[in-house]
Amino acid sequence: MNTKKISLALTSLTFSYMFYEQTAGINFLVFTLVVISTMLFVRPVLLNNKTWLIAVSGSILSALMIIWQHSMLAIIANGFSLVLLIGLSNHSQSSVYVGLYKGISTLAMSFFKALFAGLDKYIFHQSSKQKSSFSISKSATFYVFPLLITFVFYLLYASANPIFHSYFHFSLDFISGKYLLFLGLGIFLSFGFYYQFLSESLTEWDVAQPNVLVRVKRKVKRNFQLTILKMENTKGIISLTMLNLLILFFNIVDFSTIFSSQALPDGVNHSEYVHQGVNTLIFSSLLAICIILYYFRANQNFYANNQWLQRLSYLWLLQNTILLTGVIFKNQLYITEFGLTYKRIGVYVFLILSMAGIISTFWKVHYQKTLWFLLRTNTWFAYSLLVISSFINWDNAIAQYNIHTAKQLDVTYLLNLSDNTLPAIKSLLSNSKVNLNTNVYNYAHLKNDNHTSSTPIISQRAFILLALKRFEANYKAKQWQSWNYADNQIFKQISQ
Repeated sequence: MNTKKISLALTSLTFSYMFYEQTAGINFLVFTLVVISTMLFVRPVLLNNKTWLIAVSGSILSALMIIWQHSMLAIIANGFSLVLLIGLSNHSQSSVYVGLYKGISTLAMSFFKALFAGLDKYIFHQSSKQKSSFSISKSATFYVFPLLITFVFYLLYASANPIFHSYFHFSLDFISGKYLLFLGLGIFLSFGFYYQFLSESLTEWDVAQPNVLVRVKRKVKRNFQLTILKMENTKGIISLTMLNLLILFFNIVDFSTIFSSQALPDGVNHSEYVHQGVNTLIFSSLLAICIILYYFRANQNFYANNQWLQRLSYLWLLQNTILLTGVIFKNQLYITEFGLTYKRIGVYVFLILSMAGIISTFWKVHYQKTLWFLLRTNTWFAYSLLVISSFINWDNAIAQYNIHTAKQLDVTYLLNLSDNTLPAIKSLLSNSKVNLNTNVYNYAHLKNDNHTSSTPIISQRAFILLALKRFEANYKAKQWQSWNYADNQIFKQISQ
């Protein structure tokens, strides 16, 4: 019996049953566990693949966070992890960027590859002597026909006993065109977990790229080679000296502005000041990394007299770290005054990634690593940061901080966040210090009334009351596949 076909059928049915007309909840964990189990059923050797097991951990943890936090970030992390499961399933040393590329390509194309391969076998080998070759009739006999017979008897038993019917959420609506399309989507995606699209050549090329630099010795005149290395070294020293002086002056001006009462230039508000600092950090970090990669390429890493080039590179990285610290301080001042938003949290995410890039660049220079080392290290770090970030209920954290800590409260911004903020914004109804009479657009009305040409305008208080009522109605209508702990706690808190 073909293990791939069994796994494909099980995964497709699980996908359709767990996600059809459902919201995020326990269904993600069930589907993730089914995918992992069936992939091991098809290829038990995956247990020896360390990078694949890391993606397994990320998949399970992010699925658990969907249940615990019910956040979009956890859903994104779970999606990335499942794609990595596909891309990293062939080699224990695959890089994240290659794994993502292979995973996306396989999800998109493996169905068509398997389909055309099956048709080729059926057309050209149907009458061959190999009786065990692909056969549509055999597949229908072994898989489709038993499923149809079982389903017919299910309908008979369900019509005979309503209690039996209540244990399963199947009905005649189950065979709707909408459901069949959704089932087709499940089959299409499930092919990616068991049928690889790309060959092993890409993974083999990726693994062949070393992490540690190797000195290349060429048969040329030694004096000529040393002259080139010396000239490159001198240019690098001059360039990094000038850049260090420039960024030193910038940091002095920047920190003197932060720690003094000096007013900002005309036409520049605090928001623009912070964002300009982030943009400066972006270009400065990229410039630092690119310059260092340029000057520490090939045999320049092994040049005996490159000590000053190394020292200036370390100083350049250190000053970029100081610049990063200044942006952190400015961003925190801005958050203290105006509260948390996703963009301001995004600034911190970028700063963390920038710091990782600076540290890995220092490591590359000091220990003579390659560009591939930088790519592998930073992509693994970014993936790990994505999974770890899904542990936090960011919407609730934003609402709690802005209501209880920030000096200014933007209620309208909180109303545009997810249902995770409902307990926090419900508390505003009884807060006499908060004015909820400001009018806002009720965009939720458009989801329920397609005939309305304009968006109704209501007060913030009315918006909150409608949001609470809508959540309670939706929660009571949910099936077990959509259950999650976060919604359960929200329902208990707003029902009190």
